[in-house]
Order: sequence, then C-alpha cells, then structure tokens
Amino acid sequence: MKREPSHRARAILGPSMPIGLLVAAALCALPAIAQSTPVPTETFENAKFQYTVSLPLGCRHDKGPGTLDAVCSPKFDPEKSATASAAASMVLEVSTEMVAADVGKAPGELAQSFTVAQFKAELPESVCGETDRNRVKIDNVSQVLEDDRVVYRADVACAEIKFLWLGERQAAVQYLITPGVRYRLMARAPKEGFEQKKASIDAFLASFHLTAAK
Repeated sequence: MKREPSHRARAILGPSMPIGLLVAAALCALPAIAQSTPVPTETFENAKFQYTVSLPLGCRHDKGPGTLDAVCSPKFDPEKSATASAAASMVLEVSTEMVAADVGKAPGELAQSFTVAQFKAELPESVCGETDRNRVKIDNVSQVLEDDRVVYRADVACAEIKFLWLGERQAAVQYLITPGVRYRLMARAPKEGFEQKKASIDAFLASFHLTAAK
C-alpha cells in the first residue's frame, strides 16, 4: 500500500511534490529542526556580581574580570568552538558594570540614570562593532520597570562588513539596571543561522538570574 505523506509534510513542502522528494526534503531538514531545540548546558555562578547563567556545552567559555562569553561553532563542536571566531560565530555574552552612583536608587530613578536613549546609543558598537549608527537596525525596544530594577530589551541587526568577510548578523539584547550594578546580556549569531539557534538563545536569556548576597 502506498502511504500518503502527512498533513504536516504537505503543509511545509507542498501537495504537488512527489513522495520521494518529500521524504528526501524532510530528511534534509532534520539537522535544522534538531538545532531549533536548546542544547545541553552548564550553569555558571558569579559570586562577586551575584548572578547565575547557563551556557551551552560544546562552546568555548571565555571569562574576564566582568565578562563571561560562550563562543559556539555551528554544531556546538568543542574542538571547532575552541578556535572559532567570535565575530562570525554564535556568541552569548554577559558583561557587568558596577555603578556606585546607582546604589539605593528605586527603578524610576534608575531609568533616569540610564535611559532608553542611552541604551539604544550603546548597541551599534557594543553588539555590531559599528560606529555608524545608520548601519545598524534596532527593533522591538522595550523598557520595563520592575520591583527593584529596570529591564531593557531590543533586537539588533548588524550590516555586512565586507572587508572583514563578515556577513549580516542578528542579536537579542537584554540589560538589567539594578541599584549598583548594570548587567548586559547579548546573544548574536550570523543571520542565516539565527532562527535555528533561537531556542538556545532564548534559553540563555531566560537562565540569567540574580542571586542573593551570601
């Protein structure tokens, strides 16, 4: 008996495609589907800046005085990630800045000391390495005042940099402005692979939590 392709396969690939081609196309799509789910992670804790965050295994984890980065090869291969270029790979980054002048401030005051305009002004260079604001597209900017902090979010699109052989890149950015410390989270990947990595990017941003002082 000849089995008809599923309704899902027909919806994605079209009703007129021969069954053999349907099967082949579905098999070719499996790696992309697999990468759309989060990969196993490792949790990192920073006692000084009082936060925890989870980063994918198979990435290179770089630590600095106030930074923690994961540089990931396309298939989260540890050997390839070890030598991968941060500019051309998926990068998940946490950076911190202590601001003594913000200690004790309420969310409304924090929003005045670091405004939406300042948030947007930082993004071209910090996310894309661009000094030309016109080469960077910033969308879906939001500011939310919570009980003890201000949260900023935005989606960023970086233009191609031909002389560096860098294609277009996309990023999701989240800032937490708290009394005394500013946390900057950035997840950037090549445009053509961004959606496939979206689950891991969302998991990274959701995993970030502030911890109580010990």
